[in-house]
Amino acid sequence: MRMTNFKTQYRKFRMLTARFFSYWFFILFATAGVAIAVMERFTHVLGAEHLETLMILILSYAILVYLVTERAKVLDDIQENLQNAKAEVCPTRESVYMAVPLIIARASADAGGRRRIFHAALHGIGGKRIARTSRPDPVFEVFDGAIDRCVASSGPGMWRVYEIYNIPDEERLDSLLDLIRNRQNAEGYEIRAFAHTEGLPHLSPLIIGDEDLLVAVDDPRYYRASSAVHLRGRDPVRLATEYFYSLWNDPRIRVLKTETGVDWDEIDALRSQFAAVDREGEDSPRRILESPKVATSPERVGDLRGGYPKNSLAMP
Repeated sequence: MRMTNFKTQYRKFRMLTARFFSYWFFILFATAGVAIAVMERFTHVLGAEHLETLMILILSYAILVYLVTERAKVLDDIQENLQNAKAEVCPTRESVYMAVPLIIARASADAGGRRRIFHAALHGIGGKRIARTSRPDPVFEVFDGAIDRCVASSGPGMWRVYEIYNIPDEERLDSLLDLIRNRQNAEGYEIRAFAHTEGLPHLSPLIIGDEDLLVAVDDPRYYRASSAVHLRGRDPVRLATEYFYSLWNDPRIRVLKTETGVDWDEIDALRSQFAAVDREGEDSPRRILESPKVATSPERVGDLRGGYPKNSLAMP
């Protein structure tokens, strides 16, 4: 029997025991015991010797069982409250990117959890951002270093990292190429990207493990997050994962890197389209660069409701 099934069955047994040995059961049992002891003391109907001592022992045992079951019930209530979704706001850019390494470290310490990261960095829709900072920002370096260590992991217990970016212009593409080159040999790392120049701003989800979700707001200065809310719980993560699947298998998305390597042809095609837009001077806010490759073939998409798409987002 798997440990999860055993815990579930054991918890059900404890709940049934707590219901049976409830407060009213203890009252009725104690009342009946006292009544029998008093009746035997004065009438000797049962003719049993030392009945008073025996009834005291029985009552003591009933009290012990009641206390144990009540303690188990209290512990179950505490555990259920702890497992409920918790929310914490990260109001600044620094608080967001300093919190992520701590969340990754906690998820790494959970031996039973899945080591996976789903990151949809949908920044840059609705305005140009700074793709490269004049000097390295230590806050960004801490975040990027934590993701790099997950990407570089291998063997049993390795992390699997799946990222989606928005690339609105060639400058943003060049900055991401540096990241792709550094991670091109990683086994459990894949990148896909949209090429939207204009549109409504999006929230950017970051899913870490099975119980941590950060929903970030776009930064008006950099291709980063300005603030976020950290939700802890399996239900928020499950909902955000479904949203990530819908983005990952969108027909307009571009597959830049898979587990087998980098698709340089797709990157060159994206660069060519940016160059064509610059030459033609088409700056319409309604223009969206469509991908010539549709990433919804049966072997890439799979059944979203059934879990991970085939050959994509594989289980660790």
